[in-house]
Amino acid sequence: MLFWGALLFPLSTTAEDGVKTDRLRQLINAAGVHPSASSLEPVWRALQELPIAQLIELSRQDSNNYFEQGWFELARDYRLVTTSQQDSRLDQWQARWFHHPAKVWLPYLKQAVPRASVPDRVERLGVLLPLSGQFAEQGREVLAGMRAALEWDRRQGYAVPQLQIHDTGAVEELPEFLSQLAEEGAPDLLVGPLRPELTQQLTRMQSVPVLALNRAGGEEFNGYQLDLASDQELRQLIKQIRQDGHRRVLLLAPADEAWVEPLLAWIEQLSVSQELVIQDRLRYEATPERLSWQLGQVLGVNASRERAQQLAQLLPEAPKQEARHRRDIDAVLLIARPDEARLVKPILNYHRADALPVYAGSHLFTGKVDAIQDRDLEGIVFCDMPWRLRQRPGRSPSSSFFALGLDAGSVYRALPQMRAGASGYFEGETGHLRLVRGHRLQRSLPCARFVRGEPRLITTAD
Repeated sequence: MLFWGALLFPLSTTAEDGVKTDRLRQLINAAGVHPSASSLEPVWRALQELPIAQLIELSRQDSNNYFEQGWFELARDYRLVTTSQQDSRLDQWQARWFHHPAKVWLPYLKQAVPRASVPDRVERLGVLLPLSGQFAEQGREVLAGMRAALEWDRRQGYAVPQLQIHDTGAVEELPEFLSQLAEEGAPDLLVGPLRPELTQQLTRMQSVPVLALNRAGGEEFNGYQLDLASDQELRQLIKQIRQDGHRRVLLLAPADEAWVEPLLAWIEQLSVSQELVIQDRLRYEATPERLSWQLGQVLGVNASRERAQQLAQLLPEAPKQEARHRRDIDAVLLIARPDEARLVKPILNYHRADALPVYAGSHLFTGKVDAIQDRDLEGIVFCDMPWRLRQRPGRSPSSSFFALGLDAGSVYRALPQMRAGASGYFEGETGHLRLVRGHRLQRSLPCARFVRGEPRLITTAD
């Protein structure tokens, strides 16, 4: 089972890589001769998303213009040296490229917070999880996943670290706890915390490498972050929509439910960056009658039917007409729980919108394959973590937090390579993990389509 092996799989050059490179060249050349620092941030972010091997290859191409060559060499030099050597290498670059517009970005690179160094061999692995209190169930699932990953490694003959387990159920001030932990004997790496109110306190540099399991609180945090936030799933979903050739979507989300608000904010941001147009938005109500009327309105079907009725009153024998949905949308983006999704798709079909492809957040999938109950989700595409998509009929759904523990209990062995800019990804159960920029591990997720009530993975040939 590959998900417990701390392996970095090499990335091959694909058509998608070519699109990224073309987009990067456009960003570089659009920045101009006298750019502002804010206009250079997207350029640097795109450069940091490239594997170091691809950066080296790009820096050797004779077809590069002056602006492109300077940026490629800057990103290459920044990634190829240790933290202590970076300032010296940046000065050398500036001596070669003293007229290049990227010099505006150099002060930001010199102020960047270096990531904490994880030793090649971790002998003491600290675990900081809620094992009592409100989040105890999630904490125990993460710990169980970590133990399973370490046990797998042990059976394969790997040396595994000793766990130092700490309960954060009663911890309110994380800095004080970490200071006390350091006095008692700091671990080689600390995994956690999980509770968001604690991870938000990670706002400064830590002397011990930390792999936080939720969103960290500030740019000064020098550790790493592996989280289950849905923005990465939505990024993959919007990418899939674009790959399928769609540009204008109708966004559907339940009304008066607080959990969808951050998802909608992420969708708005990601749509802009991915050049996807949200043509219209509907906050729907999940009762069949009200939902049908709302969808009929936003699709323009109600107006179409009203026109047909008016025509029938004017003519002695009205021609046969079929109500049609609006033509300025080519896909639907749906945020819904399972019960809501099982209502929305059939009503879309009823309103003659069955040809519109529907893409949805993973919330519509319970994690358990049930072809009978999910028959009304036919054709819907969603993206989810490999752990959940690997489930088979008859198996109960397993916790996403268990999968998080599996990855946390094995990806630490790949962190030194990731920090050094090694090309590739870690094949995890929460996704394919890459350290592309900053301190967050990016999760690339597979997508699936419901076929006869069961999610089936979408391959590149689909």
